Amino acid sequence: MKKEADCIIVGQGIAGSNLALHLLERGLKVEIVDDCWNGAACLVAAGVLNPITGKRLAKSWRSDVALPCAKKFYASLQKKLGAKFFCERKILQLCKSPEEAELWHGRKEDPAYCGFLSQYNPPSTVKNLNDNFGSFFINFAAWVEAPRAMEALKKYFLSLGVLKLEKFDYSRLKIGADFVEYQNLRAKKIVFCEGWKAVENPYFNWLPYRPARGEILGVKIEGGVSEHIIHREKWLMRCGQNLYRNGSTWDRINFRNNAPTLEARAELERALPQILGHGNFEIFEQQSGVRPCTATTRPHLGAPPKFKNLYSFNGFGSKGYALTPYFANHFSQYLLGEIPLDKEADLARHIRKFYKG
Repeated sequence: MKKEADCIIVGQGIAGSNLALHLLERGLKVEIVDDCWNGAACLVAAGVLNPITGKRLAKSWRSDVALPCAKKFYASLQKKLGAKFFCERKILQLCKSPEEAELWHGRKEDPAYCGFLSQYNPPSTVKNLNDNFGSFFINFAAWVEAPRAMEALKKYFLSLGVLKLEKFDYSRLKIGADFVEYQNLRAKKIVFCEGWKAVENPYFNWLPYRPARGEILGVKIEGGVSEHIIHREKWLMRCGQNLYRNGSTWDRINFRNNAPTLEARAELERALPQILGHGNFEIFEQQSGVRPCTATTRPHLGAPPKFKNLYSFNGFGSKGYALTPYFANHFSQYLLGEIPLDKEADLARHIRKFYKG
């Protein structure tokens, strides 16, 4: 006899986990299939909830609604799971040039941005860091410590008996008119939240993905530095006594090879003195993961043509921790027929150009 469920979720990364939590909260029966995050970005992600990003210092897409939702969600979730992995911290933005400092000054004068930025700190204000062009604080930011969060989520789903640890085999998926079957599971719907591996999914590999491998370092810095989230081209986040996570790199070519590389290590080693102002650090770890980035920098949500019970909840790129709490709630409402999809995230916008039938 097959085990009945309302929804099968493929992938227990941060997207699949947050969607599963929202569906379970609504009383739905959920079954998750995951291959232990093999190659996933969820373990090595910065996990920063940042309202202002990019070289143009623009507000993040949907940040006005997504960031307040994410902060409330993770603060509640860590209590539910009995694990500490979330904290609200300002971002200390170290300016890397006079031109960047001027750009930040301009943003501070903009009414749409001024509330996000604290005072300008002139050069040589911040202790033990390279602030030779001054710095700013970005307000309303926060940080999810990715490894702790993912381990706590895995433990929780295993305790509920809803997580199957294995690689999903597309050839064993049977699709009916109003049901799907996979091995011993039978469900009304199946949602793929498999990150960059969507490029290998026969139902969604036509979508315009641009996966990007990222690598991070675990670094020990004697004497420590600020507890704020520190940014100067790369990130530096405290995760223990004198211990920090430093990243990350971008590689859109070699994303299928998930092994850490000497090239990425060298890139991060060169960047660290630019943040610290010195080279007194010790590397104790290097990790690699692949971001499920898309060509439009918008997620791919919805169903493909010809199938009414297959869905994608994927493509959040480097913003998985920031966006998925809000969009998991949004998508769960969509699955239940309560609301339409966000038009900018609906994968239907790509059908005419990319879908070949």
